[in-house]
Parts: sequence; C-alpha cells; structure tokens
Amino acid sequence: MDKMTRKQKRKKENEINYFGEFSKIKNHFFKDLNKKLAIVKDKRNQNYVTYTPEIILFTVIMKNVSGIVSMNKMTKDFNNDAVIENIAASLGYDSLEEIPHYDTINNFLKELEVSELEKIRDYMIRELFRKRSLEKYRLMDKYWCIAIDGSQLYSFNERHCDHCLKKNIKIKKLEK
Repeated sequence: MDKMTRKQKRKKENEINYFGEFSKIKNHFFKDLNKKLAIVKDKRNQNYVTYTPEIILFTVIMKNVSGIVSMNKMTKDFNNDAVIENIAASLGYDSLEEIPHYDTINNFLKELEVSELEKIRDYMIRELFRKRSLEKYRLMDKYWCIAIDGSQLYSFNERHCDHCLKKNIKIKKLEK
C-alpha cells in the first residue's frame, strides 16, 4: 500500500465537509441536541443578550468539530454567509445576522455552570448507549473501557510524594 504524503493528507482534509459530517451524526444520534442546548441556564443579564445559549454552544461545537483550536480563528473563519446560514438552518432559525464574537462566547462560558454542560454530555452518552452504538467496543463482551486523560490536572513546583511523576524542564538563556 502506498503511503500518503503530508501534502496529500492536507488536501484530503481540505475536502472534508466537517459541517455536513457533523450534521449527519447529530441527526442520527442526537436528535434532541438543539433542545438540550436551548434549555441551558443563562446567567447573563438578559437585557444585553443578543445570542441564545443554543447559538453560542452550537457555534463552539462546530468550532471543535471543524478542528479549529483558536477562538479568534473561529470568529474569522466562521464570518461568512455560508457558515452563518448553515448554523441558522441547523438550529431551525429562519436566519441569523451574525454568529457570536469570541468575546461574547468567552463571557457566556465564564458565567456558565459546569453542570449545564455535564447535562448535555450525559444526554449524548445515554443516547449512544440507548442506540447500542458502542457495543462492539466492549471488552470481553461484558465491560466498558473508559479512557481518562488525567495529565495536567495538577502541577507542583516540587515533588510532593514518591508516587508523583516529575518532569525537568531546561530553560536555555539566550545571549544578547
């Protein structure tokens, strides 16, 4: 089998319609996702609110699905009519003027209770179990394997016990 070059991989990635692929997954597995996003409790002053939690959270989901790592890049890349129309259509809106700016999103997320996001995550996991989508990944047809990334949860300047991992970082001083 021929190996794919990095250039070929980039070209293939550019051909992927992330929005379309996510829409298929959302419609098949998570039919009530829009409703779940819409009922998230918004602690912001409602007199100043332009975007609903549903619009903000869906925009962030699409940012992550699209592989965009920067909120600033999301604002720039999503600032076109096609993306705005797709987000509006996915959420059942006739139209949207704009998508929220990353500052608006960050301000919303600062105020958001973590439990609100946990409810959405729990809904999605329950749907996958209910639809038996993960059955083929069971261990010995009985157990569920759960992967946990616990890296970077805590860090200390000094090793505080014998069981902790230690990472030494060498900082080179630049000469002027």
